[in-house]
Amino acid sequence: MARAKFSIPVPDELAQQLPADPKEQQQVLIFGLQEWRVNKALQAYKRGEGSLAFAARQAGISLREMISLAYAHGLTPKVDPADLEISESQAHPPLHPTG
Repeated sequence: MARAKFSIPVPDELAQQLPADPKEQQQVLIFGLQEWRVNKALQAYKRGEGSLAFAARQAGISLREMISLAYAHGLTPKVDPADLEISESQAHPPLHPTG
């Protein structure tokens, strides 16, 4: 996998909370990106910008996971049972590298 280096300014308090190990820093970024994608997709769903199945695809997770997360975010998801079967085969691979 190709790797890119970048830097972003963060408040000192946040920088102090980051692990020293670069691999652990990468994991923090991966987990944060996944959470960001889920939140972004759920906000779009809440605004009526697509179905929950679409939001799950945008976030790269299964519809079953998205249903649970929607409830956790205080939403009452509306799901077509047929979408449950379809979405399981269409979920994007996770952001984190395997291995």
